[in-house]
Amino acid sequence: MEWEKVLRNSVKDGVIAELHLKKIPVLKNCENWKMVEPIGYVDHQMKFSHYKGLLVLHQDRIYFVSSSTINALSEFIKWDIKKRITVN
Repeated sequence: MEWEKVLRNSVKDGVIAELHLKKIPVLKNCENWKMVEPIGYVDHQMKFSHYKGLLVLHQDRIYFVSSSTINALSEFIKWDIKKRITVN
């Protein structure tokens, strides 16, 4: 898919476009959360939604993981959140 290629390369130097952030699918369930690689933390208020969570790579695709999912998994998974991603 063309959008998957665009989204996979959408984070450049810690910055992502708001249009691309809207198109990223949400990862709610995963068979092995230890295979998920965090890219960076996002906290961005849009007109009708609030993106607060992690952008991650899983099976060569980019996903958004909400902060509620991160909190639920925090006792099992040690999230190494070093980068903060800004949205423009």
